[in-house]
Amino acid sequence: MSSHRLSPEEARSLARDGYLVRERVIAGGDLERLQKSCEALVARLVARPLATPRVPAGSYVFQVDPELATVLKWEPEHPDVVMGIEPFAHFDAELRAWGEDARFADPIRDLLGFDEVELFTEKLNVKRARVGGPIVLHQDYPYWVANSENAAEIATAVVFLDDAHGGNGGLEVLPGSHAAGPREGGAKAGFGKFEMKPDAIDARELVTLEVPAGSVVWFGSLLVHRSQPNRSGADRRTLLYSYQPAGRAPSVDSLIELLARPRAGRDA
Repeated sequence: MSSHRLSPEEARSLARDGYLVRERVIAGGDLERLQKSCEALVARLVARPLATPRVPAGSYVFQVDPELATVLKWEPEHPDVVMGIEPFAHFDAELRAWGEDARFADPIRDLLGFDEVELFTEKLNVKRARVGGPIVLHQDYPYWVANSENAAEIATAVVFLDDAHGGNGGLEVLPGSHAAGPREGGAKAGFGKFEMKPDAIDARELVTLEVPAGSVVWFGSLLVHRSQPNRSGADRRTLLYSYQPAGRAPSVDSLIELLARPRAGRDA
């Protein structure tokens, strides 16, 4: 199997900017199969009748599927439209296999400095045409502190399933922001405490990643990023695989443990 590890130049760029982009990592039939697998996941979960409530949390609305141990994120302004799904590799073998693909995982080995890595969590974001809402300014780090062995040793590969640009809510990153460590949150109460205040940075310094479908960006847990609403006439979907050193518990273990607690314990 050929290696997809970082070149010395890529490693220097990643260390400086906190992220690295490779265009058209997958294309043709591979890209089409991955797109179909993701849409099949959405269709499968939307078709399931759920008795659990939808819960507003920060800027988002979540609903737990207890049987599959996953969470649906719904568009707050369009409650019949799915915004995202996380996690799913524990019940979707095809999407797990994609997460183990060397094209996505090899650069993570160099980013984290571990030759053996495994999935920590995986997320599908589906910004539907004209209704896909924003992902607010944040770092991944604070979301992962409570349910990981070391949130600083988790890194993500974002696979762009569609062409991405500013008009359709393309990913915006703040170059070099990873070097400043964890940032202050507290934009909202509760779950919203993990969100950064919109004025915490100079938004003019954000860089929009305008890339073709099949491209991938890699970054660690401390990079500041966000995305705007999708105002275009086409979907802007991304598949996120987050990795950690091998042998550590995936995030779904924490979710399963939470779901197993008595109701009173979960509400405490």
